[in-house]
Amino acid sequence: MTRAANTDLPNRILEEAEKVVVTSGYQGINMRDLAGRVGVSATAIYHYFSSKGELLRTLRLRAVELLNRKIRAISHDLPGPEFLSALGREYLDFAEKNPNLYRLVFEAPLDEHEESGTDHPVFYYTYRAARDTLQKMAEAGEHPVDPRYEAMMGWILLHGFSSLMMSGVLPPAEGMSKETLREVFMSFYAHGGNRKS
Repeated sequence: MTRAANTDLPNRILEEAEKVVVTSGYQGINMRDLAGRVGVSATAIYHYFSSKGELLRTLRLRAVELLNRKIRAISHDLPGPEFLSALGREYLDFAEKNPNLYRLVFEAPLDEHEESGTDHPVFYYTYRAARDTLQKMAEAGEHPVDPRYEAMMGWILLHGFSSLMMSGVLPPAEGMSKETLREVFMSFYAHGGNRKS
């Protein structure tokens, strides 16, 4: 008699793996240790996730979806700069409140599925939301720069700022508080790199 598949097991594996990432970073994932935490054999984990890379990819998609939900909740009726400001704040909040999930999403090595684009609609949702807003602004004559380039530069700015804030090295550079730095940065970011007073 064939034993029925444990339909809850993949979720239990992901939940335990996510706990490891939150406390120890994505580098802390070890398939044998994870199996012990779940109470199954490593073979059982490989039944659902063919490799550590596939497990990390699934965890990455779960983590990025947390950010995507926040971005989807932003009203698309906002003027472009206000939408970008709200998007930037959600991005920075996600990094600050979930530093190890943020590092999983943006620093863990990609596997072949992620590189080939099958997960792009989920993984690049926030980028595309910014690009679409910049496209509307360009069509309205508010920005002369190609929206693709401006969205990419904006993402680089957001990621760099988030990483420097998480590392703790940025505030001492000018002796500013985190709150002041965030306000200065968001004023710069939301206006496409042109700071508004």
